[in-house]
Amino acid sequence: VVCSELFNCSHHHLCHKMKILLILSALVVVSSALRARLDSQEVLLNRMSARLATLTEQLDKKTGACEESSNMVEKYTFDLDRKFGDGCGTRGFQCGGGHPQCVSLLAVCDGDKNCGNGADENVCDSPAEEGSSWLGHVVYDRCTHRKPKEIRMIINKFKRNPYFGSKAQAEASFVLSRSSAEEESKAYLMSAGSHCFGCRQIITTPPDDDALSLTCKFDQGDRKHCTGNIVRDITGEKCAEFFFKRE
Repeated sequence: VVCSELFNCSHHHLCHKMKILLILSALVVVSSALRARLDSQEVLLNRMSARLATLTEQLDKKTGACEESSNMVEKYTFDLDRKFGDGCGTRGFQCGGGHPQCVSLLAVCDGDKNCGNGADENVCDSPAEEGSSWLGHVVYDRCTHRKPKEIRMIINKFKRNPYFGSKAQAEASFVLSRSSAEEESKAYLMSAGSHCFGCRQIITTPPDDDALSLTCKFDQGDRKHCTGNIVRDITGEKCAEFFFKRE
């Protein structure tokens, strides 16, 4: 078919212009179709991104719930061991798990997995971070002469020993508060001591001349609380108790 018959035109120059117009029109149609397809793909991509964000959020929530459940199991196990004993005595660390095992407290956090399940190397962090502040309320007090209602414990120093991993050096300040209708009093004391990773406990030296020291045992699976005891340095008797919460 010749150009003049296809476009019904008698002049070759006019046919050439008509062909150009048709080509341009076709390009516009193709461009519009391509743009519509790209827009559709962008919408699909946005939907997929939103779905991925939702799935990620759900996964984070489930992961957090699993961690919380694990912490609760650890806490209940700790409470049972504290009440009935864990079978390892005062100088042993209970590995736990399906096959209970005792290892020396000195072997905890020494860099070697002495427990079959590696539990002795999984307790090497401490809630008693340097700079942390803990407020304790009295549970009972049978021995202090100040009879504080509250004790605020501030961890001033927490330093690990690379050659003796089972313990860390610790220094703490104590603010003892007592208030009544007649008066309000405060006392400020400082003490050095250590943190036992296998015991999950800070043990301080007596800050006063009454031979009374303070220990605080952190609940397993709970990084926000510890049970504090005033202990007679000579006999080891617990004669006062305070329940501490991290501020």
